[in-house]
Amino acid sequence: MKKLITIPNIISFFRILLIPMFAVVYFRDELTNNYFWAFLIILISGLSDVIDGLIARRFNMISDLGKVLDPLADKLTQAVVLLCLTIKHMIILPTFIVLFIKELLTLFAAIFILTNGTKPISARWFGKLSTVVIFITMAYAIIVDIYNTLPQTPIYILNILSIICMVISISGYFRMFKVEVKGESNK
Repeated sequence: MKKLITIPNIISFFRILLIPMFAVVYFRDELTNNYFWAFLIILISGLSDVIDGLIARRFNMISDLGKVLDPLADKLTQAVVLLCLTIKHMIILPTFIVLFIKELLTLFAAIFILTNGTKPISARWFGKLSTVVIFITMAYAIIVDIYNTLPQTPIYILNILSIICMVISISGYFRMFKVEVKGESNK
């Protein structure tokens, strides 16, 4: 039970609770400064993601639940925020589509891993890089909502970078997945 209820797992669960709050606040036009509050929610979510990782590593609170819960919080946050942003900024649509395909492939791999007793693959630099670039893309799009005078061109560039990072990420994880499955089949 100690390995389940850890500070990093509680923080990851908190990040999941922030997701519907973001969606409600983002579309609540009658709320004064709703985009600012939506940005603040995303900022809190991003900072708490960094903090939970630091705590998990520093105090050896890494658990199998955390290896699932933390990326789940990332994926749900990215999916919902990108979907919300796509509704207001159609330019985000390609990033949302690639994220959707990436996560669908990851889901199939996770189901395979769970049904075959293979260990979950922990996060690597390419997955973290992808998360950071997507976060920056989302944050900039929300900042554009806050300040209507900012140029949209960086959103195009950030979208392309997000897509490239997601392709690198999924390629890296599938190489690891292939090695893991091959190693299990040799046992």
